[in-house]
Amino acid sequence: MKIRPLEPSERSAYDVLARRHGTLFNTTEWLVMFGEQIKVLGIFDNGHNLVGGVSLYQDRRWGLKILRQAPFSPTCGPFMQVRARNTVAVIEERRKVMDCLVDYLNEEAPVLCMLSLDKNITDALPFYWQGYKVVLNYTYLIDLTLPLDQINKNMSPTRRNDMTKAIRDGLIVRQLMDYKTVRHLVLATFDRQRKSVNDTYLEAILFRYAHSTNSFAFSTYQGNEPIAACFVVHDTETAYYLLGGYNEEKRHHGAGALALFEAIKHAQKLGLKRFDFEGSVIPDIERYFRGFGGQLIPYLTVNKAWLPIELALKFIKRNTF
Repeated sequence: MKIRPLEPSERSAYDVLARRHGTLFNTTEWLVMFGEQIKVLGIFDNGHNLVGGVSLYQDRRWGLKILRQAPFSPTCGPFMQVRARNTVAVIEERRKVMDCLVDYLNEEAPVLCMLSLDKNITDALPFYWQGYKVVLNYTYLIDLTLPLDQINKNMSPTRRNDMTKAIRDGLIVRQLMDYKTVRHLVLATFDRQRKSVNDTYLEAILFRYAHSTNSFAFSTYQGNEPIAACFVVHDTETAYYLLGGYNEEKRHHGAGALALFEAIKHAQKLGLKRFDFEGSVIPDIERYFRGFGGQLIPYLTVNKAWLPIELALKFIKRNTF
């Protein structure tokens, strides 16, 4: 097995594999938005056949190299076409890919590496053996093949009550064709939470990547004023809740939930199989997502830093309020 940057002539074959064995976040259509900072890598077997891929976003702080998954992307991969059938052979084939990825990262020698792995990756032992911290994270997935009334019943009473109250208070939901409303509410929410957001990439996603066949958005209105919005991207099987925001001055407990439930229903109408909330380990956000009744799904993240960087990060975390 070998991992190396793709040649231009290999991009087409890579995309076929990405759509079949990966997610939309692995496709070059998504990754091209991040310019020269993204490295699209191919995974090749011993016969030099392309069998999978992974992407790495390279950033620099204080002149030092940092590697992570692309912004707004839940995972970096890797995805792969597994040809083995025997249980042990499957494990060994996947293990070789992870060994190669660790070797590639060691050669890159970033001062900080933070990667979320594809949900199909359950074996991170090669990272563990090389001194990486392997951390469990979670997301929630709704099975869209269930009847809509069952999806509704699976939600918590609190979430259903919030939406009922929103409807009773006269709030209505509309599908957005222009994503300027999403941008406005998302930026206002990030600013209020004092979180940074890369406006260049946000613009690229909403106004260059997004179109009617790969995304949709819904907003909850109070009269003619949008007070909450959600933006979803999707491939042929899965919808991903990517962005959301709300108007603090017009805040209503059911506004965001109402928009999200319309997005879930729309994803089901499109024939998609899953709705992925993309997850969060922040207690309030996790509790909110949990209320929609999805299945709790684990995925792995791997992290490694030079010792001075690791100590600095621990100090910043401990002294941040």
